[in-house]
Amino acid sequence: MKGIILAMLAATVALLAVACGDNGGDGVNPTPGASPSPGPSPTRVAVVAPPSLCQQGKEPPASYNVHVTAHWKGKDRIVIEGTATLPGAGSVNYWICQDGQVTASLVWDQQPTFMAGKISGESKLVEARAGPIFDPNASFVVILQVLGEAVQMPYFTVSVPVEGKPG
Repeated sequence: MKGIILAMLAATVALLAVACGDNGGDGVNPTPGASPSPGPSPTRVAVVAPPSLCQQGKEPPASYNVHVTAHWKGKDRIVIEGTATLPGAGSVNYWICQDGQVTASLVWDQQPTFMAGKISGESKLVEARAGPIFDPNASFVVILQVLGEAVQMPYFTVSVPVEGKPG
């Protein structure tokens, strides 16, 4: 339940930051070592979600047979693929972390799915007004949850490193 609430909070904060806009200029230093491309301004510092959302949750039981990978596809997409054997139907939720911070620069390109034991999702790079400035040399991790369909409680939450680099 805590994971769902944190995910909803993160999504709300991201939407508010995008809706309200953050033009920087507030005197706060930019993210160190970040590349200004393709983000709007190196002074952007608004936090999308607490860094704790980028920490892995409880490992799934071995009986779930969870196998998930994430990799860059071209210079602007992350593809998530995998399988799991669960006791019931479910849905998928995920967010992407850049160097330990939730990023609003990579958003769902298509609704992630969990069907017939297969997990899939794809994110695309967008210009974000909040969160860390996109850095193609950063370390990216997908935090993925498979939720029970009826109650929306997580069966599991896993951290999946994104393989490769954009490009």
